[in-house]
Amino acid sequence: MKPVVIIGAVAAGMSAASELKRRMPDLQVVVYGREPYISYGACGMPYLLSGEVKGPERLQVLSVQDAREKRGIDLYTEHEVTALDPKKKTITVHNLVSGQRHDTEYEKLVLATGARAFKPPMKGLDLPGVFTLKEFQDGLDVQRFMLGKKPSRAVILGGGYIGIETAEAFRQRGMEVTVVEALPRILTLLDEDFSALLEEELARQNVKLLTGKKVTSFFGSGKLEGVELEDGTRLEADIALVSAGVLPNSGLAEEAGLNLGEKKAVLVDRFLKTSDPDIYAAGDCATVYHRGLDRDVFIPLALGANRQGRMCGENIAAELMGEEPKAFPGILGTAVSRVFDLEFSKTGIGSVEVERYGLDTIDVAAVKAKNLAGYFTGTTPMHLKLYYDRDTGVVKGGQIVGGHPSAKRIDTIAVAVAAGMTLEEVYSLDLAYAPPFSPVWDPMLLAARSGMKK
Repeated sequence: MKPVVIIGAVAAGMSAASELKRRMPDLQVVVYGREPYISYGACGMPYLLSGEVKGPERLQVLSVQDAREKRGIDLYTEHEVTALDPKKKTITVHNLVSGQRHDTEYEKLVLATGARAFKPPMKGLDLPGVFTLKEFQDGLDVQRFMLGKKPSRAVILGGGYIGIETAEAFRQRGMEVTVVEALPRILTLLDEDFSALLEEELARQNVKLLTGKKVTSFFGSGKLEGVELEDGTRLEADIALVSAGVLPNSGLAEEAGLNLGEKKAVLVDRFLKTSDPDIYAAGDCATVYHRGLDRDVFIPLALGANRQGRMCGENIAAELMGEEPKAFPGILGTAVSRVFDLEFSKTGIGSVEVERYGLDTIDVAAVKAKNLAGYFTGTTPMHLKLYYDRDTGVVKGGQIVGGHPSAKRIDTIAVAVAAGMTLEEVYSLDLAYAPPFSPVWDPMLLAARSGMKK
C-alpha cells in the first residue's frame, strides 16, 4: 500500500497523523510541513508577547523528535508541497533547505495547509518593524524585535481577536498603542452593543481606537517610522502589526480542480472528504459544518481544526480497514477571549448571523446582572444574551461580556444549543451556586426567564 500523506504539520495535520498511527501502527504516514516548527499553540502567541507565557518553547505541544521516534510518523519539516495531481495520486515536494524536488505517491491524502495572514497591498510592508502574527516564526520575530529594539509606539491594523489581544500585550509592555479598524467597530462577530462595551474598555486602558479608518501605507527610512491613513493622517510608530484577517491556504486544491466553498476554503463533506474521494481536508484551509446554521462555513478556530484533523485520521483508518466512517459533528463557532479586564464569548447564532442569513424567526433575551453574589468582593457587571427560535423557544446561541469569571459560562450555552434545549429547559437547569462563583440566580437563568416572558 502507498503511504497516507498529510500536507501540513500543525494542528489538523499532526492530529490526523497521530490518530492514524494510533489506529494503524504499521501504516506508513508521511507528513510534510513547510515550517521548521510543528504542533504549536498559535493562539498563545499574544500572551507570549505580553510575558504571560514564559518562553516560546511552552507553546510547542509536540517536538519533531517525539513525532518521529515516539509516534512513528515520517515527518519532514521545511518541505513545501508545490503541486498536486489527483489523477496520478502524486504530489510534488520542494525541500526548502537543499532546494531539491521530488514526487511522492499517496494512497490517501490530507490537506491540512492552514491559513495565512491577509496582507493588504500597501507600500512599506517590508519595512523592519512591520509584522503579522500567524505562524510560530512570526511570534518569535515580534518577541525578538520587542526585546532588542524596545519599541514605545505601536499601531495595530485590525480589531479582531489577534489585534485586540496583541494590543493588550503591547500595553502590558508599556507601549503607546493605537488600533486602526477599517470597519465601524471592533470584534464584529459580536453584537454591536457588546463591541461597544469592549471599545470602552480599550479606552479605559489608554488604547487609542480609530474605527472606520484605513491604513494605506507604512513609511520610514530603513525602518518603520509610522503609518499613513486614507485621509492623509500620519501616526508615528516603532512597531506595527497587520492583523486584517486570514485566508485559507487552498491554492493547491484550487489548482488541482477540487471544489472550494466559503472564502475559497477547501470544501469538505460531513466525512471531511473533498470532491476527490481519496483526498481529505481539515483545519484552517477547509470549510467546516456549522450545526446551528446547517451549512458549510469558514470559521478557523483551534478546537475545530484539531477535531477535524483527528476525524480525518479516524475516517481514513476506517476506510482502509473496511469500517464505516463517522460524520463530523459540526461546530457552533464557540469562541472566547478578553480585552484587558473584560471577558467576552460567543456561541451559535447572534445578530450577525440573523442579518447575514435572514433568520427572521430568531429573537433575543438580554440581561445585565452580576457575575458573582452582589455582596462578594470582586463582583462586576455581566451582560448576557440568549438567542432563540421565537416559535419553538429552542436556544440557538448566546453572547457574554463581563468581568472574571464570566465568559466560560458560554460552554453551558453551547451545550444547550447542541442539545436543542428550550428556554424553559435552560431555566430549569440546576446550576451551581456559591458567592465566589455566581449569584443564586445565574445570569443565564435570568436571560432564559426573560425570553420565556416574551
